[in-house]
Amino acid sequence: MTTNFIVTNEYLKFLFDNNHLNIFNLVRLFKNNTGSDEIALDIRHIPNLYQEAIAVNFISFLSLYTKLIPTQQQSASLFYSKIEPYILDKLDKNDGVLLEDGFILFELENLSPQKDKKQDPHVIKNIRGAVLLSLVQDLLELGRIGNNIPIFDKKSPLLLHSASSFLNNEDNALMMWKVLESWEVEYEHQYKAEINRRIQKSLQEKKALGLLINKQVQQSSERKQLLTFIVQLQSKIDIPSKIYITIDNLHIWFIDDQQANGWFKLIETMVPNSKIEITPFSGVEDVTEYLKLYSINTAVDIPDLAMVDLRLSDSDQVVENYKSHDLSGFKVVDLLREKWPGLPIMISSASSKLWNMEKAIERGAVAYWRKSDEVSDYEGENAILTAFDINFQYIDKLSLTLKMAEYKYVFRIVECLRVIVKTLVIKSDSLQRCIENYANELEQKTTWMCWQKTSEIKVKDSLFLGIMEIFNEIESILWDRNNNSLILVPDKQVKSSSSLDKQIINDTLDYMDRKYEINGVALKERYEKCKNIRNKLPIIHGSEGANDIQHATLIDIETSLLIIWCVLNELKLKNNTLLI
Repeated sequence: MTTNFIVTNEYLKFLFDNNHLNIFNLVRLFKNNTGSDEIALDIRHIPNLYQEAIAVNFISFLSLYTKLIPTQQQSASLFYSKIEPYILDKLDKNDGVLLEDGFILFELENLSPQKDKKQDPHVIKNIRGAVLLSLVQDLLELGRIGNNIPIFDKKSPLLLHSASSFLNNEDNALMMWKVLESWEVEYEHQYKAEINRRIQKSLQEKKALGLLINKQVQQSSERKQLLTFIVQLQSKIDIPSKIYITIDNLHIWFIDDQQANGWFKLIETMVPNSKIEITPFSGVEDVTEYLKLYSINTAVDIPDLAMVDLRLSDSDQVVENYKSHDLSGFKVVDLLREKWPGLPIMISSASSKLWNMEKAIERGAVAYWRKSDEVSDYEGENAILTAFDINFQYIDKLSLTLKMAEYKYVFRIVECLRVIVKTLVIKSDSLQRCIENYANELEQKTTWMCWQKTSEIKVKDSLFLGIMEIFNEIESILWDRNNNSLILVPDKQVKSSSSLDKQIINDTLDYMDRKYEINGVALKERYEKCKNIRNKLPIIHGSEGANDIQHATLIDIETSLLIIWCVLNELKLKNNTLLI
């Protein structure tokens, strides 16, 4: 007895995602349809576009069907109303396919099976992680599971669309099939409470991640005031435009050789905010070409952070040992860090080798996300709970990387300081060393802030205090001791008493404010505020609990560094009078 399985428009959400057929889900519909003499699918009641998609993929569907569902059926029929002739011609060239008007017959025993390709075990783990994470995203979209969640039905909320490309592979499909079969039988007793708990925890963490993203994109009132001041400085003192670039979105680079096969789509699903813009790259070559473009046109987008897979090339070793060559992803890390020091990099890899994490730390990455697992038992609760663990780790690692991204302006200003100090006619080795040391400390402290999850407050206080050391070095080159006058303002005498604040930097900044007609809260006032904050830092004040202590903010750090750049730039302009 043959019963046609009729596909109507109500099946389209389950079967298609942006016109892409989810072959695995088509097989799911047939799980309880094994009593028929043949596989018979009627697609005449859906739009032509979908009919053609099913026809093109029908042989792949049959191959997956025979792998997942025990069957004695020898043939399959596809009933259609409109399919383009060129598609029918391609089908007609396959052995075991018979075409009639509105009807296609497939003889299963004559269809070519999928070729058995040996895969890199790391690639298998990589794909397995994508499939499991796809299940988690569907559960989060659902929000909560009840008592009667359909599994092998068109009404199932478990669409798995974000990993549909990976599920075309028979081994991946078989793994997920076992998970779903086990769930269908047992979840009411064993899974429901724990899965609902993890769904709620994941949603809370995803919401917190979204708020963190919003915080970085939406400018605070204090930052808006700083940006207004920066615009004024750019028009008068010509601060490099590359330091501050106004953004409406956070730009993430996602570098993964499997990005086009499903990982990019999955990562887009996992990011909880429309303010994120993700640019995919497939390997070292893609990144290299983009960096060449950036060297020609600096107006192209700069990433705010990068997610880098470690295995980007077929040349990467299948089996690693401790002294093995670096995986190709580390070359991307090196390229990005060389171009943009301080760029937050999150490693996303299926590799569990400890030495790869060590190398990630050495290269300056700030997080390492294991996007797959070592689980081999996919029956029962194990696989689903593992999938949630992978998702929790993703949110945690991305949140840490975003914390690092908050310091991007600090890194950019410091890079400008490193360049400009080398151009001064007045050569101060101690100032140059001080700035180089600060650049190194900035990288180390912010990186370890992420790895060790140390207090951001202490990191900011320490970075701010380090800036005061740079000011001390600058003060010594702003003062002409022979004439006891300011280098930039020769008619201004320096106070000679050692017991008094010589006001060298204050007077220099006052001169610059007047020279450039800087209005509002100008350079001098901002510097005096910075000194006041320094004096109230707990490390200077000597007490964490005192009422009058004050901690430094990122705005304070950026402001102080900008003042230093303005002073060094003014010294550079005076080169013709500063020869010694």
